[in-house]
Amino acid sequence: MTSPLPRRTALRSAAAVMGVAVVGAVAACTGTDPVTGDATDGARPESTPQRHALTPGRADRAGTLDPRTRGGDAAATVAASRALLEAASVVVVTSDEPGDLAAGTAAARRLGIPLFVDGPGLADELDRLGTRTVLRWSVTAPPGSPSPSSGAPATGGREVIAATDVDDLPELPGLPLQPPRNRATVLLREGAKVPPSLAATLAAVGADPVTVTGTDPRTADDARDALRTALDTAVLAVGAGFGASARFAHRVRTARHAHELPGGGLLPFPGRRMVALYGHPRTAALGMLGEQSAQASVRRAAELAQQYAALVKEPVVPAFELIATVAAGAPQEDGSYSRRTPVRALLPWVEAAEQAGTYVVLDLQPGRDDFLTQAKAYEELLRRPWVGLALDPEWRLQPGEKPLRQIGHVGIDEVNAVGAWLAALVREHDLPPKVLTLHQFRPSMVRDRDRLDTSLDEVQWLVHADGQGGQNAKQGTWSALRRDLPEGVWLGWKNFEDEDTPMLTPEQTVAQVHPTPFFVSYQ
Repeated sequence: MTSPLPRRTALRSAAAVMGVAVVGAVAACTGTDPVTGDATDGARPESTPQRHALTPGRADRAGTLDPRTRGGDAAATVAASRALLEAASVVVVTSDEPGDLAAGTAAARRLGIPLFVDGPGLADELDRLGTRTVLRWSVTAPPGSPSPSSGAPATGGREVIAATDVDDLPELPGLPLQPPRNRATVLLREGAKVPPSLAATLAAVGADPVTVTGTDPRTADDARDALRTALDTAVLAVGAGFGASARFAHRVRTARHAHELPGGGLLPFPGRRMVALYGHPRTAALGMLGEQSAQASVRRAAELAQQYAALVKEPVVPAFELIATVAAGAPQEDGSYSRRTPVRALLPWVEAAEQAGTYVVLDLQPGRDDFLTQAKAYEELLRRPWVGLALDPEWRLQPGEKPLRQIGHVGIDEVNAVGAWLAALVREHDLPPKVLTLHQFRPSMVRDRDRLDTSLDEVQWLVHADGQGGQNAKQGTWSALRRDLPEGVWLGWKNFEDEDTPMLTPEQTVAQVHPTPFFVSYQ
């Protein structure tokens, strides 16, 4: 291929005549080698110069950029680089003066390399990229003039070449680079604009912005489609509302790799409502779920869900709430007053639910044990994408307490510890966010609930009203539990077949319980 840089030969010896100044490390008779960083005596070794190269970011690299934030083009070019580049041996650096920026962008695009606007954070980013050569582009200052940042890009032994014309550059082996195609994904929020200062960097990694309607790639279908079409690319999101880069990177990974939930999508709520049978698979005494086999329970849950589907606008998904640990009247071998159901006994029910598109929640009644210890015992099941968790503080006993003699309670630190552990499990195994339920019929059952950690992106908290009896009393419980509910917490309701007087029909549940619960269970 014919090089588009026809006048590079012999320019190092005639730099001043051609309007190119080589400054910084290469101007010194002694100092640091710009490539190796070793001390030199001014004599260059007779060897073939290293070829320049660029490496697009790995698929696990992602970042966000809100062009409205402080820092302007300098911050924008660094943010784009952090998201989209792994290494770049040669870059263009220019000022934010319109003439410099336009000329530098044209030169960088012709050379196939990234562009940066000089400013804070630049030197650190060039260190990360392993940059050896900086082309300082300016049409407003003569070659050799001091840079606006007092030579920041030259730190670390980099070679800095002040230039105004691509055709007058010294020999730069490997340039121009052939831009890779589709080696990065750029999500552009509808109505936002990509800063012109990013044009060269986006071209260098072969990225064409994809306009998306939402800022959470787990819920925005167009964003999720774009990410799944390009699974092995780094990602940059441009526009307001995408949030911090670290959280966005986790969301990108979820959007790309997590299994969809029953009914579609990746977040349990608000994209669906759930209707569940509650109970233990080995007995009918603890709820409707245990009144029939796993397959018959699947059918019964589906029939219940279908009754609600005609009453609400969201898809309604059938669910199981399986009691995994049962409060016991006598101490067990570990002294917990809680019987653990073996995983092997629950597994057929979980598998039957999965095959039928039914969500599963594992319910814990820990006795004198703690919720986190019991949750970890069911990690094998919780690693499945359609299995969530429920904590039942009624049966969380303190030392010396026994079941049915008092109403149990749990402190918020223990609850938050379970949330943090479950969130880490979701991240580690690329799972969709999980439902994490708090059963409650008295405010005192969850102490300091206002400190519930709702910042976790991997779980959706649900407070489930567990009261039974007359409907007036149940409505009072519902109102009390909704009071001072932390922001971002969803609500659930339980209908008791034998204890409610009367039990609400599906039509009555939707019409009389406000707001309409997102999770309705039957015991």
